[in-house]
Amino acid sequence: MSQLPTTAPDITRDAKQLFLAYKKSAPKASKVKNLEKLWSVLESIREDGGQDYSLAEVGRRLGKIGGPKTQSLRNSQGSQYRDIITAYANAMNGSLKYVSKTKSNVDQAIELITDPSIKAIIKVALEDAKLLKTRNDNLHAAFKSLNIGDLPTRKDVETGKQLNDNPSKSESLKSLTPQFLNALKKGIDASRLAQQGLNIAIDGSIENEHGDRIFPPAFAFAIQAIIGTSK
Repeated sequence: MSQLPTTAPDITRDAKQLFLAYKKSAPKASKVKNLEKLWSVLESIREDGGQDYSLAEVGRRLGKIGGPKTQSLRNSQGSQYRDIITAYANAMNGSLKYVSKTKSNVDQAIELITDPSIKAIIKVALEDAKLLKTRNDNLHAAFKSLNIGDLPTRKDVETGKQLNDNPSKSESLKSLTPQFLNALKKGIDASRLAQQGLNIAIDGSIENEHGDRIFPPAFAFAIQAIIGTSK
């Protein structure tokens, strides 16, 4: 008979004693071999750094070395195998619940946590992290969507001024309601912009206190033209 590996950590002592007891009382040599194969599989999971001691995982590994398959572990004759697996998993703080390999590494790790309170805390922390990431991504998207534009050409600036000088070119804008016109006026009001750390630049763009262009060149000119032709 094969000897129990002497490298087993002390924390598996209870599982080891159970294994030895079942091995000693085994009525057949085939049962002894299967128990030894089971122990080697449990050891291999530990050596691989795994925490999945479910019957599905243990049975899968046993099947590869000619040991009892998963269904044999589940039936009534597999009670001793289950006892050893449970004792070993508890010693290693492992999980007896199968973790789908299609799940992400994070989800798999969470499933292996046996303490419900710790699992709940980690899930809440992860959800908060996801929310922060979403908000951050939305902010990035919003900044990217701003049409910063290039510096205005002489033609751009002159076009804005011409709209002020020639109201006939914007007859269609006269239909704007007083509410819309008031909103446009407030939008380029110097004092209101200053309160927000903004100002109208010489090229008609609107900049923040750091010189970053928030609205493109000639933007203020266009608003002024609309207001002027809609009086």
